[in-house]
Amino acid sequence: MRFERQNLKKITILILLGSLFLGCSGMHAGKDFAFIKVNRADLISKATRAYQAGDYAQAAENFKKVLMHNQDDATTAYNLACCYALQGDAQNTVIFIDHAYANGFRNMELLATDTDLNPVREDPEFAALMHKLEQNFKSLGLLDYVAAPSLFPYRIRFPKGYDASKSYPLLIGMHGAGGSAEGFITHYDKLDNPQVIYVTPEGQYPFTMDMGPQGHNRSWSLTNVGRTAWKMADKMVSEYILNTIKQVSSEYKISDVYLVGFSQGGVYAYTIGLKNPDKINGVIVFGGYLMDVDGEDSVLHKEDLEKGKKLRIYIAHGVDDASIGIKVARDLKTMFEMQGYDVTYTEFEGQHGVNAAVFNDVLKWMQL
Repeated sequence: MRFERQNLKKITILILLGSLFLGCSGMHAGKDFAFIKVNRADLISKATRAYQAGDYAQAAENFKKVLMHNQDDATTAYNLACCYALQGDAQNTVIFIDHAYANGFRNMELLATDTDLNPVREDPEFAALMHKLEQNFKSLGLLDYVAAPSLFPYRIRFPKGYDASKSYPLLIGMHGAGGSAEGFITHYDKLDNPQVIYVTPEGQYPFTMDMGPQGHNRSWSLTNVGRTAWKMADKMVSEYILNTIKQVSSEYKISDVYLVGFSQGGVYAYTIGLKNPDKINGVIVFGGYLMDVDGEDSVLHKEDLEKGKKLRIYIAHGVDDASIGIKVARDLKTMFEMQGYDVTYTEFEGQHGVNAAVFNDVLKWMQL
């Protein structure tokens, strides 16, 4: 199970589901107007399923509905263009790739290699667009990164009746790609009298480095920058989380420390927990998977799995998860058990998200 980073398009659906699973619906009236707020997570899930089933026309219809309610969403525009390309519709492919670029899409390598676009590559209008974009990319120059110190945020919630003289478990929440500390901290409101200190750090990067301004949508992963930068960035995520634990523990009385991660956040929660079983008691992952072990782009190694066995693991996964299939979770359960880990496994009815009832069960599990 590889933590794929080079094919942006194939992880885009995961990114969007990770950030939008709390979508809502209904009509809201203002003083002078009324507007409809759609359930974008549901639309994206439908688009995902249709795309995976090869029904590109239906996938396009759902992506169009998402784009209608967020017209500067470059990722959805690109996915929509791919759906049109797979139907041989070069005109609409050009329209929506151009729209994606206008709203910040910046992955020329993907444009040049994505097989979804192959049906229209010989079309003159598409070829002209590619030539124009190639010239635009050249004018932007090269993109590179340098390591530098910075301050990163976290949000913190306390139990009702918090007593500063008592020790509490610390639960570090890691949002999915496209999420934020602000969004993930609100899960605390779904818990029944949580007697834990809940802290949510925030991904250090925009949710994809292939776009311009994206609002407050964050990612733990730095993509499309080369292996050296990937590994450096992944180590920095670990340092960020461990420093957060250290700071909170210095200011408040902390007993055990747990990480809970959703989707991409779960990938990093596994990695950080397995590499630091002396600092972290357990890891809870909703809708996640394990980073490639001993891969050339990975910071996780077989010796980490050998040394991390005192780490408690709780795996929770939606049976209808269209982004990361349930088989991934089942295989992980088997793998960890064969390695000798203490594993608790739960499947819940639902899709790619954090189930409130299961989250409440997690708190009971932490107290065992």
